[in-house]
Amino acid sequence: MSSGFSRPTLPDLITTIRNDLYARLAVDDELISLRRNDPEVYGRVIAGATHVLLGYLENMAQNILPDQADENWLIRHGNMKRCYRKQPTPAVGYIRFDDVSDGITIPKGQKIRRQLDQCMYTVTETTTSKNSVLSVPIICDEVGKKGNCDDGTKMSLITPVTGLSSICFADSVESGTDIEDLEAFRKRVIDRWYYTPQSGADQDYIQWAKEVHGVTRAWCYRHWMGTGSVGLMVANNDPVNPAVDSTTIQNIKKHIEPLAPVAGAMLIVFSPIAKAINFKIMVTPDNPEIRYQIEAELKSFLLREGQPQTTLFRSRISEVISASFGEYAHELIYPDKDIFIEKNQIAVFGGIEWI
Repeated sequence: MSSGFSRPTLPDLITTIRNDLYARLAVDDELISLRRNDPEVYGRVIAGATHVLLGYLENMAQNILPDQADENWLIRHGNMKRCYRKQPTPAVGYIRFDDVSDGITIPKGQKIRRQLDQCMYTVTETTTSKNSVLSVPIICDEVGKKGNCDDGTKMSLITPVTGLSSICFADSVESGTDIEDLEAFRKRVIDRWYYTPQSGADQDYIQWAKEVHGVTRAWCYRHWMGTGSVGLMVANNDPVNPAVDSTTIQNIKKHIEPLAPVAGAMLIVFSPIAKAINFKIMVTPDNPEIRYQIEAELKSFLLREGQPQTTLFRSRISEVISASFGEYAHELIYPDKDIFIEKNQIAVFGGIEWI
């Protein structure tokens, strides 16, 4: 939102200051025509300095509050409120070797390579096979989502181990996160301004949960499993699979326990049930670009409005389709009625059948 102040341009400042000097010094027309007369030089010098000062003030006006602050200033605002930007974290998990002899040991520090892209991992604990199974804890050498793996992803040992195949497979290698998106961080900082910590109010639990990597949305329910218990439902912003993994659930509990009231109640952290919303649409014109735009708009709509205990109105869905770039006309065949989202659910994108 603009402050209402219009910063003059450098040429405007030069003209204003020069004319003011001419008027106050009663300079005659003959001197005015000289390009290097004293008032002309003074006007340009003073205008240049003024322009820099106004630029600084304009920058300060933009950054004095977090809603328009640039990255460095926003981090500073967050730090002052103890609302820190979430830093990138490495993926952690296991590699497994099946049908191996007992007693084979992989030492801590052994290097593992993901065959798909040569991403490197390190064994974090010396492990010995038992009952024909060898499951070894690892951590990615790089931070970020890059280190996450689907179960069964093929890996290999850098240094061979006697009696053991060099080929192994990823097992629950997850929880790698990138640095927090700037706008998501901005929203958390602004929320901290609005919602002052209150020693365990509903909003406190929501803010605490969002401070943990992998969580962007949260809902707090009092007396979720009996009097005094606190239910905390958490999710990410994935339009298809918003559930957080078990490691993140444990991280949330560990993060909140020291912050919650000493006499606090039992905390239950869980992911919502994904309620898939399927669509059947006939659109005009019909081409891949317009289909892509409609799909993107519907995903964004479900992320905004598919919250627990809300209703997805069919008319709103039709409105979203109409707002898609390139769409001229459409018929929404399904959903054929309004859809209610239960308390423990959030809406996710289930797909589109094009007619």
